[in-house]
Amino acid sequence: MKDGALHVLMFPWLAHGHISPFLELSKRLANQGLRISFLSTPGNISKIKSSLHEKWVGKIDMVELPLPSVEGLPPEADNTADIPIEMADLLKIALDGLQNPFEHLLRRIQPDYIIHDFSQHWAAKFGIPAVYFCIFSASAFAYAAVPSRNKAGETTVEDLTAPPPDYPSSVIAYKPYEASSVLAGYNGDGDGGMTVLGRFFKSTEACKIMLVRSCFELESKYFHYLEAVLKKRVVPVGIFLPATPADEQNKCLRWLDNHPPASVVYVSFGSECFLSKEQVAELAKGLEESHVPFLWVLRSPRYNDDSTSSAEERARALLPEGFEERTRERGVVYCKWAPQQQILCHSSTGGFVSHCGWSSVLEALRSGVKIIALPMQIVQGLDARLVAEELRIGMEVGREEDGSFRAEEIRRCVREIMVGEEGGRVADNMEKVREKLFGEEDIQERYISEFIKQLL
Repeated sequence: MKDGALHVLMFPWLAHGHISPFLELSKRLANQGLRISFLSTPGNISKIKSSLHEKWVGKIDMVELPLPSVEGLPPEADNTADIPIEMADLLKIALDGLQNPFEHLLRRIQPDYIIHDFSQHWAAKFGIPAVYFCIFSASAFAYAAVPSRNKAGETTVEDLTAPPPDYPSSVIAYKPYEASSVLAGYNGDGDGGMTVLGRFFKSTEACKIMLVRSCFELESKYFHYLEAVLKKRVVPVGIFLPATPADEQNKCLRWLDNHPPASVVYVSFGSECFLSKEQVAELAKGLEESHVPFLWVLRSPRYNDDSTSSAEERARALLPEGFEERTRERGVVYCKWAPQQQILCHSSTGGFVSHCGWSSVLEALRSGVKIIALPMQIVQGLDARLVAEELRIGMEVGREEDGSFRAEEIRRCVREIMVGEEGGRVADNMEKVREKLFGEEDIQERYISEFIKQLL
């Protein structure tokens, strides 16, 4: 600890949804006087630098380590957004190949702590105290990744649809089709012989402290449960989100300006979740038949094999014929990056059809926008049940046994949340939860201060 300043090395997984919360935590720690080194690959660091305000120059030191070559992984791929989901294991293998240069880096910069992500369980083996930072909700982690889930490759669908022993909720659980979709993460050969869940288990075993992006006001019973089953400190670090940018004259925001308060439903599935043509068709039909104004951000993966068309052209090709023309008077489909925080904060936005990624849930909470939950992968179904069944700040779209959804269910949920009686009850619950989370001006900042005290 040089010059009395605690030095922390931040090391996120190579995905936008992980890098962003690590960066926001870095800013808050730097604001309280800590020295921050932020480690990622050159491509990711370049993107971070281009978006980082100049006030952080000198407060957050960007550190680069290039990934080693791995057969089958494109040489330019250093983020999950650059590859299809089938290559994610190769990206983890490449990250594991950084262990030797990582050790040399530690000798050079000598941090007091390493704060790492789920994949880098090995970051704890170099003699420097390690903190595992979980960017998922406490409730989802407590359901999916506690030690009782570690069954040495013999996990079944039935295991995963039942909560772990003494789990403190009767409404949060995987549905059978969700359990089937994540089963390989528990049992499969995984990358280099280690499953995805194996990485989670090892990360929690090796760390000195587990840090979770949540707070007691939202998930207190899950923090107590995690401490009991993990037998170590599990620390809430609060709900920190990027500051909402100043007004930006984006096409989406200009369109919202022309609508009454809380009248528009916003539809988006994050940066890494892409719908199939069949899912787009059902969602489009449901939105059309709801007769509710909508702003739909529809994206296509950049790694699509069709190199002759743009991402926008590929996204629009998914839409049913004539859909945009029929709904032009009350809806817009936007096929580029959109400023989600500003959209959610806009007075015209009243509902959010969301995949329930944890960051999206927290952004909706901050803005007071009711959630229509349509989870797509990993633990999003668990967060959807937290939203709809426990906190009651939204409604989950019903599914068929195979996980498919129908237009009539989209229409029903959008109508109920936006103009129905259930929408009023959800709005009341949302305000109560927001008051607990943000009622006191500095309540969330206190979590950062308490965490720093524990490090010191």
